[in-house]
Amino acid sequence: MKEKERLGGRTGKKLHFGVVITLKEINGVNRIDEFIRQCILKGWLVNRINVENQIDVYNQAEADVEFEK
Repeated sequence: MKEKERLGGRTGKKLHFGVVITLKEINGVNRIDEFIRQCILKGWLVNRINVENQIDVYNQAEADVEFEK
């Protein structure tokens, strides 16, 4: 894993951002656990999400609610 800081000095301080990573290895070997471990060792915060659960929550939150009169 490589990272490149393109902002000089304190320019990027207090700059919040997020990254979504999807990895697919040529031989079909799952490398996501190794990638997450390396990120944690660098001091980065890593949150795993289940995309299917997120979609279900979003769809339920967007549902129309009809009240009886």
